[in-house]
Amino acid sequence: MQDLLVHRGPDEGGVYTDSVISLVHRRLSIIDPESGQQPMFNEDESIVTVFNGELYNYTALRDSLIKSGHSFTSDSDTEVLVHLYEEHGPSFVDRLEGMFAFALWDSNRERLLLARDPMGIKPLLLANDGERIAFASELPTLFESGVDHGGIDERSIANYFSVGYIPAPSTAFENIRKLRPGELILISEDKIDDRQFHTPSVEPRTPTLEEAATELRGRVEDAIEKRLMSDVSLGAFLSGGIDSSIVVGTMAELTDDPVKTFTVGFEESLFDESWAAREVAEYHDTDHTECTVTPNEVRDAIPNVLDRLGEPFADQSIIPTYIVSRETNKDVTVALSGDGADELFAGYSRYRGEYYSRYYRQLPPIVRRSVLEPVIGRLNASRGSVRGEFVRKVQKFTRGSIPETPARHFEWARIAEENALSSLGELNPSDSGRELFRQQHEIATSYLPKERQDSMSRMQAVDTHFGLPNQILHKTDRASMYNSLEVRVPFLDTGVVEYAMSLPTDYKITPREQKRILKRAFDDVLPDPILERGKQGFDMPIGKWFKHELADEFVQAMSDLNTDLVDTDAVMDRFEEHKTERQEHGKFLWSVYVFARWHNRLRRRNII
Repeated sequence: MQDLLVHRGPDEGGVYTDSVISLVHRRLSIIDPESGQQPMFNEDESIVTVFNGELYNYTALRDSLIKSGHSFTSDSDTEVLVHLYEEHGPSFVDRLEGMFAFALWDSNRERLLLARDPMGIKPLLLANDGERIAFASELPTLFESGVDHGGIDERSIANYFSVGYIPAPSTAFENIRKLRPGELILISEDKIDDRQFHTPSVEPRTPTLEEAATELRGRVEDAIEKRLMSDVSLGAFLSGGIDSSIVVGTMAELTDDPVKTFTVGFEESLFDESWAAREVAEYHDTDHTECTVTPNEVRDAIPNVLDRLGEPFADQSIIPTYIVSRETNKDVTVALSGDGADELFAGYSRYRGEYYSRYYRQLPPIVRRSVLEPVIGRLNASRGSVRGEFVRKVQKFTRGSIPETPARHFEWARIAEENALSSLGELNPSDSGRELFRQQHEIATSYLPKERQDSMSRMQAVDTHFGLPNQILHKTDRASMYNSLEVRVPFLDTGVVEYAMSLPTDYKITPREQKRILKRAFDDVLPDPILERGKQGFDMPIGKWFKHELADEFVQAMSDLNTDLVDTDAVMDRFEEHKTERQEHGKFLWSVYVFARWHNRLRRRNII
């Protein structure tokens, strides 16, 4: 199990074993490289922990614990955990600020604690077959534990094909679960208890726009400054969008040396943002590194990424994220990212679609269903041209005529249209996806105050507390840690998140503007071309590549696939439609390709 996690901690390893439990840790040395080895103990070694992440308030916690009589052997944030547990018991998790996943063993009580940070930045999984348990940061490690995974969970596979990922607490296997963001699990000999130690807190605020911009800027700057804590080299991802540009601009104001920035581009202009990243880099005089992703690089990277995933994951941007992480790790060990701002400040195109869909729904149904939608549906959508991309977005927009917000949200987020998903036989991802989003909107309604329960606020809340940890943060963690790179996300500081969610929707999106309050708060650190440009998604031109450079890769994966979960012949029909440009199925085909590689690999290894 330890060998499979060397990429997460290449610097050193540590093991603790007693008659009940074994704890293994792989270390990526960032804070106190000299004396921060793990596992880490309290004074009499009755409490031991292994920890992944960073605690941004650990110095204040440490000072308080020293005043209470605790003694420390290191300057590491990890050691705070064992003494804080001594002082407060399991409730100590309420005092932690940062990104983390950890296991803590109390040998006197024979009690194990597992916890995951409130935003779900760091992963933690638990396998339980009724006889033994195992836990790890990544699913493939659990295959080596000897705990029975219980077989494939078909409901999870249906969810995967509906949205492109398997959301916590589920995994692709019956006996393995993910901890939810903000979840604490207590395990003793006779029982397993779990509770949410963190639930979102939203108090509606109505300051003036200028007051809100000033407050937001202060919170974001504070979050970025806290994440500059490091005893090793540090840099930032720079896409050229608003969010990463704000992070880089703020870093440039807070540090003396030029910020090291890293970006990835594509030869295809529709997908390439490297020009914008270059503009920001020049504006802030950063030490800039740029790499271009080609089909051959993707082919070479696929085994290093897809073949290390424990379950299928269809966000294709994991490949360029892996490549930029690989290049980043050549110069730095820690990188800051702009993840989270699109969800908090309404940056995605689906929010613009939601904003205007209310006007579309006011059209008579007969006009929409009998005139507009049939005509639009016959147009050729393609991600290979400006016109084809516009058609694709218009076709997606017409799906927003559904009156129920959760169902409409699913239509914005789903991975493929009904006709493509029908290739999957009895799995029925569409029904699974609609039910998934209905449940998540119910959860969001339970913590959002009445003043913030409009459809846009609910969608943003679901995307922030459900979509982010299960998709974006999962992608960033895997792609970066495969390269032994730690990524920090200042926009997901809980103070920033709670303040952003407290503001009215029209502070975030208007008929003409998205991320309104964020742009207002940081207009002086953004070059005008960046301030004025629209949102561009971070995707590969996989649809184009499946028609040409990577077509053979797809055909080979499908020819090796042997499962009743997918109708291979029907999928190949969709592949032909895509190749001949009768329909755009790029994202759907990628999801099937990822699933096929995963299933084929596990079958060859006799894991399934």
